[in-house]
Order: sequence, then structure tokens, then C-alpha cells
Amino acid sequence: MLATVQRVIESSVYVENREISSIKNGLLIFACIEDGDTTKSVKDMADKIFNFRILDGPKGAISASIKESNEEVLIISQFTLAAITTKGRKPSFHKAANPDNAKILYDEFVTTFKNIHTKVKEGEFGASMNISLINNGPVTFNFKT
Repeated sequence: MLATVQRVIESSVYVENREISSIKNGLLIFACIEDGDTTKSVKDMADKIFNFRILDGPKGAISASIKESNEEVLIISQFTLAAITTKGRKPSFHKAANPDNAKILYDEFVTTFKNIHTKVKEGEFGASMNISLINNGPVTFNFKT
């Protein structure tokens, strides 16, 4: 599983020009299920992001995790994170999980996060989404399980 996590002041997701979710102050998580990922991959990723020190806290910049905060989380599915871009001029997505398997594990990731944090929102899996965000920092981290 892959994830790109950005600290944001605000973020919104739109489907067909209609806002379906938005957050203020928190984390925007772009999540990608790869071929071969499992329930363990999903749980490990949720645990890693939940406990990772990415937010400002009482000890200064990048000293607190979402676990220690009351900030929001917005999770967006993004299979393009699995793109292979090292050869040629067109990305290959052969490492991304097929949509049926990816949907199951993506839903499990969202559910796992909702079970450990109360302020979780999400995009719409498989939809063409427009994402707006104001990056805070900017602070962005990439994760792989």
C-alpha cells in the first residue's frame, strides 16, 4: 500500500462539481492499494499514519501525531500513486490492484481509520474527483507498507 499524506489548512473533494467532503486543519491522505496488498498492509498503514509525527504540537513543528490531536482526516483513493514512471513517456499501472480488490481494501483502510479517529471523511472510490487544498507548511510525506 502507498500513501501520500499532506498537512492541510483545508481540503475539499468534488464529484461532478458537487462538494462531497471537506475538512479544516488536518491531514489529506491519498491512498493507493497495490497488487498483493492485504488486510495487514492496510492496518499497518493506518497505524503508521495515525502515530506519525506530522503535525505541530506543544514541542514545536512536526512534533505531534493525528492520534494526539483533534484535527480532521480526508482520505482519497488515488491509484495513480502506483504509476511506474521510470521507462518511456507513459506511466504503467501494472502494480496497482484491480479495482474490485482495491475497493475492498480501500474501504477497510477508511473503516480502520474511522475506528481509531473520530474525524475522518473520504472521497468517492473510482470517481473522477477534483481536490482542492491549502497545504500547511508545505508538509508532505510518502509512505509504503
